[in-house]
Amino acid sequence: MLVKDALLQLQLTVKRAAKTVYQVIHSARANASHNHGLDSDRLIIAEAYVGKGFYKKRISIHGKCRHGIMHRPECRLTVVVREITPEEEAKIARLKVHNFKKLSKRERRLVPHKLIETTPVWGRKNKPTSQNSGAAVA
Repeated sequence: MLVKDALLQLQLTVKRAAKTVYQVIHSARANASHNHGLDSDRLIIAEAYVGKGFYKKRISIHGKCRHGIMHRPECRLTVVVREITPEEEAKIARLKVHNFKKLSKRERRLVPHKLIETTPVWGRKNKPTSQNSGAAVA
């Protein structure tokens, strides 16, 4: 997936982890363009994985003035980006066109417009109602 598409998708996601993943991908894009001189518009996410992080030690308080050590695990998110090749770019463009055609064909098949216009609106007592006046048709 292209980095700019992933960032757009993460901006619209309502999940709690989306903010962290957005920051990591944004940082990876900035590091690739600044440190390695790659074009930020042609970057693609090669791989992303989660690994073990450090264990934080916290105090766990018990009853009768006793305490213990609670180990709080953390994780580390790693994102690897690379520049896209021209062959992959052409393949992605073909797939976008193909998916758009398939989606538009599916939408045309699902909802015929004549059905929407001719079907009456049904009232509370299983009788069609007139849309203009709001009175029940007998």
